[in-house]
Amino acid sequence: MNKPQLKLAILGASRPHLPLYLKAHEMGLETYCIAWEKGAFCKDYADHFHDISIVEKEQIADLCRKEGINGIVANALEPAVPTVAYVAQECGFNGISYKAALQAVNKKEMRTCISRTGVCLQPEFAILKYGEPAPEIFPAIIKPTDSSCSNGVSKVSNKHEIAPAIERAMSASASKEILVEEFIEGREISVESISFHGRHHVLAITDKETTGAPYFVETAHHQPSSLPQKIQEEVRDTMPRLLDALELTEGASHAEFKITEDGRIYFIEIGARGGGDCISYDLVKLSTGYDFVKGMIEVALGKFTEPVINSTKYSGIYFLSQETYYIKDFIDRNKDKDWVVRYETENGPLKSLKKSQDRSGYIIYQSDHKINCKPRAETNLFGYAEAQRVCKRSLK
Repeated sequence: MNKPQLKLAILGASRPHLPLYLKAHEMGLETYCIAWEKGAFCKDYADHFHDISIVEKEQIADLCRKEGINGIVANALEPAVPTVAYVAQECGFNGISYKAALQAVNKKEMRTCISRTGVCLQPEFAILKYGEPAPEIFPAIIKPTDSSCSNGVSKVSNKHEIAPAIERAMSASASKEILVEEFIEGREISVESISFHGRHHVLAITDKETTGAPYFVETAHHQPSSLPQKIQEEVRDTMPRLLDALELTEGASHAEFKITEDGRIYFIEIGARGGGDCISYDLVKLSTGYDFVKGMIEVALGKFTEPVINSTKYSGIYFLSQETYYIKDFIDRNKDKDWVVRYETENGPLKSLKKSQDRSGYIIYQSDHKINCKPRAETNLFGYAEAQRVCKRSLK
């Protein structure tokens, strides 16, 4: 007699989340897509579709009980984190607590927890509510306590830059609270992990490239990291303590750090989900061989197979924007190469990056080497960086 088919609720239905649906079907699961109908690209890949906002946690919990669903999952979708935890808690599914989820999506609570437990270094910080005077911390990063994707983030270097930065952060904050925190000069990395019943597995360390000040929007990600092995080992040792302190005992996580020139490791923030920008959906599997998406689903269903890393490839993604205009030519000239996994470009003028949604395309690679794309700028009559580029492959 065949076992009953397990049922999985998946929050979010925009196109980037298609790998969750495809993997769930590959695993023989019956899928319930939960999202607003507008823009729900993935609804046609699910067995059932429900037009419900992903933040309607009580309604989603009722649906899961009614349909006899066995687990709930979302990925790279910050607003879904509290809903997944709430539903898991109410329905007896495997997942983090609702309290831990709320802490993980609020940078104020996150900073306070790390200060209290002292598990790792982090920037000095202050919490600011609307109308309160800003502390004079220079240079500083000003950002919402409850946003993601670089929305509302700015660097300030003097008191004249504070007011517009505060307004920008406040406009991106639902709670109208912002963080003013010490700016740490250093290399940016993220750490991709998966946890099950309090046992934590660091899968990859990702090197990040950004626009720099004032908005720090990511322009590229690369795995594996080129950091010295000693620092990578320290980062890996830090992660279990950090995850335990924040009670992130189940599922994917995406932690961001700064590494100073003298090797100090500063915690910046963490998401109780896989990393966006194709990090969790593509780069981890391409560089390590581990099926991260399958692991997330296994955790949600309470049936987890510990990761086996069986690949040491290089993988990465470059994003197209006004600041990285040369990527368009790079894509056009290399799109048929065997190391290109996927690419996409939008029509229309390139935008300057103030948030990640301003990007105009990307290219993902997998190779035996890190793929470097570096422009050699020349200046034309109009004074703009122009077209002679050198795009090369090299082992960094």
